[in-house]
Amino acid sequence: MYHTAKPTEKLLEWQDMELGVLIHYLIDIYKPDCHPKHSVIAEEIPPSSINPSRLDPEQWVVCAKEAGAKYAILVAKHCTGFALWPTAENEFSCKYMPWKDGKGDVVGEFIAACKKHGLAPGLYYSTGCNGFYGINDGERQDYKSEKYQAYVGVVERQLTELWSNYGELFEIWFDGGTIPEELGGPAIPALLKKYQPQAVCFQGPEEWENNTRWVGNEDGDVPFDCWAATGPGGNSFDGTEKNEKTGVGNPNGIFYRPAETDMPNRKNSAFGGGWGWQPGEAHLAFTPEYLLDRYIKSVGRNTNLLLGMAISKEGDFEDEEQFREFGRLLKQTFGKPLYLCENPELRDGKIYIPAVAGGKYLVLREDIREGQRIRGYSLTQGDKTVFSAKSLGNKRIIPIDREGGATLAITESDGRPALREIAVY
Repeated sequence: MYHTAKPTEKLLEWQDMELGVLIHYLIDIYKPDCHPKHSVIAEEIPPSSINPSRLDPEQWVVCAKEAGAKYAILVAKHCTGFALWPTAENEFSCKYMPWKDGKGDVVGEFIAACKKHGLAPGLYYSTGCNGFYGINDGERQDYKSEKYQAYVGVVERQLTELWSNYGELFEIWFDGGTIPEELGGPAIPALLKKYQPQAVCFQGPEEWENNTRWVGNEDGDVPFDCWAATGPGGNSFDGTEKNEKTGVGNPNGIFYRPAETDMPNRKNSAFGGGWGWQPGEAHLAFTPEYLLDRYIKSVGRNTNLLLGMAISKEGDFEDEEQFREFGRLLKQTFGKPLYLCENPELRDGKIYIPAVAGGKYLVLREDIREGQRIRGYSLTQGDKTVFSAKSLGNKRIIPIDREGGATLAITESDGRPALREIAVY
């Protein structure tokens, strides 16, 4: 018995974006041996000591666009609790930096740059961890305690600032998910409904209809068959271990929650697992060719790719040549198809794909407006099966190293299958 969950219009729009960036400008880069999740952080790295000479959110956004990104997410507050906007809650924010004489607003400049250059903006805010207040999500918490409930009030007020002062956000990132309100967590659903009702949420509250989920690792490693649907509890993780089951999803899951593949732009051996910047680590940036391979194995397996950007202590993105070359390779490889058939008609679940000289990749796209109905398919040449899989979804990129045409056959489906596109690059 099949069950096919259907996407919202917003999730369809999100999946068509395909590639985004996750921008990390973290204050612990100024003191790598600090205690980011403990209250001493404000003494270890006082805002008055942070004075970057090249802090330019527009440069970040331009680099992201050159890489081919369609959306960008800024880490507005990470585990230290330091706010990249002039929050009214405390003195641990960019307002107390010498930068722009305390009148700067990193979030505001980022949002403005996204609008100027045509990228959809998003914001990351860690609800479960804040070193400034001594809230460490790696330690057991009494969510109903007076201390934690005071912290919940801070979260709600800071989210109100972020979600009401900067316009509509395309995606909101909850790293590690959110604590349900009935267990003592902040009133996230009500705030979303009031201020950002159209936002897509990564690991948002269980009841939020525009949720996406984690792919199960931070290596750009997507399961061969990755479904957009999942069951209850399938969109959060503890942030410490890989989770293959979360990545695979469930073809009969009751929720449509496509996976987002987040990975840093530097190797895991770099600072912060590659998400953060340190001097002398430029050689640890992934090659553009490797990023293209990750794109093929993430976007090409029914997920979005969210690529990290490690911002330097001077405030600029130093790996811009990496992004520029990756964008060039992406455009060179998938910019213009050698063959394109839109809304192809299947006959008895089959269609013949002609041979295309110079073709290296076959790209299949399912019409997913009614959900992932295709549950199995294969490519054959003569009587030989050259490729088979179960999940097709928004996009499947199949490397081809053979001559001659092939027959695509839908071998299993929930009702009548439909394709959106067949292309060869």
